[in-house]
Amino acid sequence: MYPNLKVENFISDSASDNYATYELLDKWNINAVIALNHTSKGNFKYSERFTVDENGVPICPGGHKMVYCGFCGKDRCRLKWRCPRVCGKPCENCVGCSDTPYGRTAYTKPKWDLRLFTRIPRGSERWKSVMKEQTAAERVNNRILNHYGVEKSCTRGKKRISFLTTMAGFNIHLDAQLAKLSKAGMFDFYATFGLKVAA
Repeated sequence: MYPNLKVENFISDSASDNYATYELLDKWNINAVIALNHTSKGNFKYSERFTVDENGVPICPGGHKMVYCGFCGKDRCRLKWRCPRVCGKPCENCVGCSDTPYGRTAYTKPKWDLRLFTRIPRGSERWKSVMKEQTAAERVNNRILNHYGVEKSCTRGKKRISFLTTMAGFNIHLDAQLAKLSKAGMFDFYATFGLKVAA
């Protein structure tokens, strides 16, 4: 309906942790930031050269998590991981794991398992930062449903419910603006007009 509207990230809890959702998001070129459902962790052996942890991070021969070094474009569509020792992380056991100064390198591909190898690596700082936005959305949903009574309304029909939800969204935005302006001393009508509060 809106071809100019581009969605960058899809953020959700583990209720959306299913392959159909990941496949749809991949087709639409949207980053999946979805919490894993820990009741079904899946298969973590994807290569004879390395294993991965529950977040899809390769484990080096020394038993340490490898360091994420970026997404290798749409043409190759893979995530690059490097030896933690070479990247400045403590890794005592893998001094001889690679003879090159660049260190051991591993690649994970989302096509191996869209659920586990997401474009934004699970557990990375960026993933955590994007996931925090979910709590803001949950607070807005709570205000729309509970504070503005949309959940308990007796209204029926998509258009009417959509209208109530839109009005609640406007009011939430106005509440935030009013709170910000009130902190700055605006909308203090008693001080502005020299009124006194009745005792």
